[in-house]
Amino acid sequence: MAIAIASWIWSGAAPAAVVTSGCASTNQFCTMAELVGGASMLINDKLFDNWRTDDASTVAPVNLSLIRVLPLDDQALNPGFELLANDALRTTGREQIDLDLAFSVSVVDGASPIIGSSLELAGFEFGAGSFGGMVAVSSDVLAANGIDVLGEQNVLALPSPNAVLSDSYAYASQPTAFVETNILVSGNAPLDMVALTSFTQRFNQRASPVPEPPSLAILGLALLGWWRMRHHSRR
Repeated sequence: MAIAIASWIWSGAAPAAVVTSGCASTNQFCTMAELVGGASMLINDKLFDNWRTDDASTVAPVNLSLIRVLPLDDQALNPGFELLANDALRTTGREQIDLDLAFSVSVVDGASPIIGSSLELAGFEFGAGSFGGMVAVSSDVLAANGIDVLGEQNVLALPSPNAVLSDSYAYASQPTAFVETNILVSGNAPLDMVALTSFTQRFNQRASPVPEPPSLAILGLALLGWWRMRHHSRR
């Protein structure tokens, strides 16, 4: 009886899944260049696709092949990705990197809709001689029509202790959302060295309903039978 109960509980804990399409590193990560070229990532039950960028930097164009986008499937109801810059988002002096990133996120297979999102500034650097500069990431989440703004997140780091490292927003249920994210890395003095090394974005959804009978009924009957066996064995 105990073995049957354990098997029932284990079978209900389905592992999270990541599937990449069009990326050389299958099911591990995609480069930004691959995503902009038409690749996509399925993380749990959310599809991240339709990626594009617009580079308005005052330095050389950002090398998108150096940027890795790592799927995050560690939270079943809050999947997303971590962007790892690998020195692609680093500037010196008074130059600035100004990169717009856009993509869509959609639920698949009738999964629960998206009800919120979060943004976290996970890694950044200011050189020892930096007198100023800024690392900022801002993100707008739009409805399926591409017009209505559902929410906005902003994170910011400065050489001083002042920083806003995380931001989140909840909104009405959406099966599909469009995301527009701006990355700004800027110095304002000749000796400034500023870099963004990583940030994360996640999109949470409403938890699925608690299993109803027959699943709970089977478990309940199993537990009841086990209790009765123990009760009678003590007589």
